Formats: sequence, C-alpha cells, structure tokens
Amino acid sequence: MAKSMASMKLIAHVASVLMCSAVLLAQNPPQQPPPQQEKPAPTMTGTWAIEAHHSAGVSNPTANVTQTGEKLTGKYVGSYGESVLTGSIKDNKEFTFTVEIGAEQKVTLVYTGTLDGDTIKGSLTMGEMGEGTFTGKRK
Repeated sequence: MAKSMASMKLIAHVASVLMCSAVLLAQNPPQQPPPQQEKPAPTMTGTWAIEAHHSAGVSNPTANVTQTGEKLTGKYVGSYGESVLTGSIKDNKEFTFTVEIGAEQKVTLVYTGTLDGDTIKGSLTMGEMGEGTFTGKRK
C-alpha cells in the first residue's frame, strides 16, 4: 500500500506540474514572428516634379498621376497652364503618358519612361518641337 500511495502522490504531483504548465502557456503563448508583409507594388500614383531637357531649354512641370491597374490619368501643370494627362503602365515599371499643351497652337507631349521607386526617367517627344529627356521625383 505504501508503494501505491507513493505512486498516487507522484501522479498527483506530475498532474499538478502539467496543469501549471498549461496555465502558464495559456497566459504566455510562445511568441510568433510577425507575418511577412509583402512589399507593395510600385505605383505611379502621386505628384511628380519633372525636369525636362529639350530644344527650348529646361522646363519643370508637375504631374499629378493616379494609377488604376495599367491606366494612368491625372493633371499636368507646366508653363502653358494645366492639361489633362492620360497614359498606361506595364508591369508597374514601363509607362507612357500624353498631354496636350498650348492654347492656339496645340502641341502633344509624349513622355515614355521607367518607374523606379520614387523616381522616373525617360524620353520626351514634343511633336514638331523635337525630342528631349526627363527625370522626375515623387513629391
């Protein structure tokens, strides 16, 4: 009977330790690493300060762009006033957008370039006024 009493005490002690461990684990669950957050896809959405180099010199327009899927829309503000901006982007990297500037004599500007984080760069065609290059930074 002494052995069975000792066995019962041992079983009670082990059960007590297991219960305490369960309570502690419930109160302090093991720390899980934070879930991996996927890096958001690059986007053209934002306000861009552009520096364009062309035959007439250097201009510094601003483009307010909204990207919806592959479609670009927005407003272009330069020395000839405000114009509507339309375009597209492929793979969230290569883009083209067009604006029409001027009052009496309209000139279509076509910006073709690449997006890299908060910078853009590429080439610019200006109809009969020639070609140029541009860079831009997100404001």
